[in-house]
Amino acid sequence: MSKIRKIKEKKSTRGVSTRAGIERIFRMVSLLQNASESGKKITCTTLQEEFEVDRATVLRDIRFICDRLEMDLEWDAREGTYVIEENSRFLPPMELKDKDYLLLSFFQQCLLPYEATELGQEFLASFERMFGIFTGSKNWDTWSETVHFRFAENPPSSTKELKIFNILHRAIKERKVVEFDYKSPKNAAAKHKSIEPHLMVMHHGRFYFFGTDTKTRRLTPFAFPRVSAIKATAQKFTAEPEKHPRDLLKFSFGSVISTDAPEDVVLEFEAEVVERLKESTWHPHQKLEDLAGGRARLMLRLNSTLEIQPWILGWGPKVKVLAPANLAESIATSARKMAAQYA
Repeated sequence: MSKIRKIKEKKSTRGVSTRAGIERIFRMVSLLQNASESGKKITCTTLQEEFEVDRATVLRDIRFICDRLEMDLEWDAREGTYVIEENSRFLPPMELKDKDYLLLSFFQQCLLPYEATELGQEFLASFERMFGIFTGSKNWDTWSETVHFRFAENPPSSTKELKIFNILHRAIKERKVVEFDYKSPKNAAAKHKSIEPHLMVMHHGRFYFFGTDTKTRRLTPFAFPRVSAIKATAQKFTAEPEKHPRDLLKFSFGSVISTDAPEDVVLEFEAEVVERLKESTWHPHQKLEDLAGGRARLMLRLNSTLEIQPWILGWGPKVKVLAPANLAESIATSARKMAAQYA
């Protein structure tokens, strides 16, 4: 192969000024990039047919890509194909600033904990490609040397997320019923389910999906690791849930949702933990009120208190549940049982 810039007789000075010409240039670059990734062979004829232009226009565009966009293209005279060199595989669309690289580094480090899973590997491969498109390089690790983002929870060890994700993604789009076996922590044996899927959610690194049971018509969350033998059926559904999971999640403390009406959860914190309380946002719609003596009151509207109970217990005697009464009693019962273990 030989570099196109080296074999041309003179440098092209003619630019591309029309909107159609500019769009064609960038579509051509995208085609060449994707071809380099997939190993597909791109010839002058390929480009002529793709963009419905003559050979002279293709050659002029190639010169423009090499001269003005400074991409290293190679010409294989034997096969009559164009290839983008590895170190020039991507064309950055704009100059990025340090804060942009910091954001990309954050995304990359968000994904790293999941590299042992199939879905995580897919995410990382997509990130590497997108990083290349934005920066012109695949060398993303050099941008994470100055800042390390640590995430609180480890991802699940399941290796079947990718299959479940792909089946559900298509089933939700095509509105098809899915069937699977589900092993609930409360049951010794897995139960067969027939579900109309509506939404997938990732929470603390774990995937869940929400769907309506075709028999009970109950809207329920399901955890990916507990699903087995999943398949999409030919049966289609048209009914929408009375309350969509996306709307119900607004009143959830995590991934558990309920169709019950949301109620106010009111918590009062002692002064010595208020600063730590204020360092984080615990719920998107929380209300935090300062009280006398440095204390604080946190108010949330939740449709389920299941997930907030261990969080409240984690604050120990530094928090008191003011409402609702049944949550206060549940926390008190748990505290008494904990104390009894050390009696």
